[in-house]
Amino acid sequence: MKKILFIVCLWLVFNSIFLKAQNINEYGTPRQTIKYGIDNAYEPYEFVDKVGIPKGFNVDLIKAIAKELELEVEVYPDIWRNTRMKLESTGELNVAAYFKSAEREDKVRYSNPISLIYYSIFTHADKEPIEDLFSLSGKKVAIQELTIVEDYFNQLDFLEVGDIQKYQSEPEAIEAVIAGKADCAITTFITTNYKMNLENISSIQSSSDPVFITEYCYVVNKQDSALLDSLNWGLRLVKASGEYDQIYQKWLVPKLSWWEQNKLYVIMGLSLALIALFFIGLYIILLRKQVKKKTRIIVSEVENRLSAERELNESELLRKKIEVFSSVMLVELDLDHKIVKAPKLFYSLLGFQNDTLIDTSIHQLMSKESRDKDLAIKEDLLKREFNFLDTEIELTGHLNQKIWMECSTSVLFDTSSKPIGFLQFMLNVTPLKKANINLKDMNAELANFMYKTSHDIRGPIANILGLSELGKMTTKDKELLNYFQLIEQITRRLEHVFDDFKEVSFVLHGTLNITTFDIKELIDEVLETVFRKRNKDIQRAKLKVNINLDSTFISTDRLLLKRLIFQVAENAFEHNNYYNTHLEITFEKANNQFYRIVFKDDGIGIPEDMHEKVFEVFFKGKRSDINIGMGLYISRKVMNRLGGELYLESHPNEGTRIEVLLPVQVDELVYN
Repeated sequence: MKKILFIVCLWLVFNSIFLKAQNINEYGTPRQTIKYGIDNAYEPYEFVDKVGIPKGFNVDLIKAIAKELELEVEVYPDIWRNTRMKLESTGELNVAAYFKSAEREDKVRYSNPISLIYYSIFTHADKEPIEDLFSLSGKKVAIQELTIVEDYFNQLDFLEVGDIQKYQSEPEAIEAVIAGKADCAITTFITTNYKMNLENISSIQSSSDPVFITEYCYVVNKQDSALLDSLNWGLRLVKASGEYDQIYQKWLVPKLSWWEQNKLYVIMGLSLALIALFFIGLYIILLRKQVKKKTRIIVSEVENRLSAERELNESELLRKKIEVFSSVMLVELDLDHKIVKAPKLFYSLLGFQNDTLIDTSIHQLMSKESRDKDLAIKEDLLKREFNFLDTEIELTGHLNQKIWMECSTSVLFDTSSKPIGFLQFMLNVTPLKKANINLKDMNAELANFMYKTSHDIRGPIANILGLSELGKMTTKDKELLNYFQLIEQITRRLEHVFDDFKEVSFVLHGTLNITTFDIKELIDEVLETVFRKRNKDIQRAKLKVNINLDSTFISTDRLLLKRLIFQVAENAFEHNNYYNTHLEITFEKANNQFYRIVFKDDGIGIPEDMHEKVFEVFFKGKRSDINIGMGLYISRKVMNRLGGELYLESHPNEGTRIEVLLPVQVDELVYN
């Protein structure tokens, strides 16, 4: 037995020495130094930091692969033109990262994809965004030279693009747009947004959807097939170990703290929890017989709310995944709407084998409504009044599953400008469609919960107020009378809180009721209510109302407009002084489409950094003693329902001006 062990150990030592002598690693591949060339200005994928150190997603990933393969890595940063030349021509480099393109396959070999790259069209923020490639006609387009964008334009030679300006790097292309040297730039979405966030750039904007998507791979020289096999094997090992996901999260996922993601839910949850705990404490003291029953009801309602919030978060995650992984499909049809060409993804989504739908009318896959829309769009396109038209269509798959597509249709012409077919860009929006349906259902459940809770609380609050009043009548002890007075004040405040909850539910989901009424009469009624609510004498108020209309009768939802005027007017007096504050209300015609309502006071004003916060739910001013911070929040929601706008202008010690644009006639319900 000892002899056998000795022989085995001797063989292992000999094998290790032999492998090192032959420069072979444990996977049986030759030990080779990876000479990796990078673009020195392509953040966050690969770049050189301020102290000259190469960093980025591609750099960390190639180092992780080399570690798994027991290889050395040398990183060589340069401008992109030189990096490509050193790999494809001089052989100074043996690995780089390319976008996958058929035009380059005669010079390099591609590894398995390391990530997906989304390209968008970036324009100056003060100009109309360019949403698709067909809108580039006559435009000055900035791109990075020697990239897949250049290859892509060579493929789509039917696009009438204006002047294409080539730059050494994507940052230079973006700078050309900012400086006005180019109308737009086609660059990768993640790299450009990384630059915008890093340098706080707000003067550019992107198209709402990616114009195309491509795979990002490592490449080697044509003759380095062994090195390519090693890279693919190392990539599998890195993914299996979980290190790939860590590198992806580090460089390519936006950095949002847990607090930033959940701040609103935490504040709302804590506020509701504190209110519920306070109410339960008083309820136990005054109504012991009902405490167990009411406690069970409150706990059940809180659990339902938390469950609804969890489902809402899951729907939001689903929506984000759809945005990241959805792909654009290009489907070619003849004039009879028969499919001539379609990508594999199209067949996969519908559950058919590749090419089985060739010569099949795409209308056979559509619902009747989608078929009618598609025919109408194509008739308009054949009149040549539009270059393309967008719509949403519903397709039925092999197993009768419903697939929703965002579809952009254009006409194909031959060399003599004669129509020969149609081209349809399709984007799968099925998961997003389903998520939006679920989201609407959950919003309705949440509004019902708010309304029901505020309604159910009214009975116990009335009991507390009655018992408090009874206590004041049955005792003359000053200390006890003071306690009963405090209980009444706090209960009134709690009653106001749930009134606001009920009002928010009504504003967001109540039925719109358009009537014709006297606006002067409504404003007088509201101002009287504002002062009566606080037991103030309106005769001492400094008010001025200007109605600059030919007729004082208008048509809109009277109850919603009454809520808006009440909230804005009460806010002006509550944060200042009921008798010393001048409030001027002006109602006039802005144009044929809108009325203008202006509320102007000479109060303490609002600092500029607080202008957006005052419209947030639960935001309160320093002098608020009853309101829970819903006044201007409710006002803005009212205008959303009525289809109008609300603007705030205020400076400290100079007063506040709120301007409301109210539609002259509301044609349909407007949801926020």
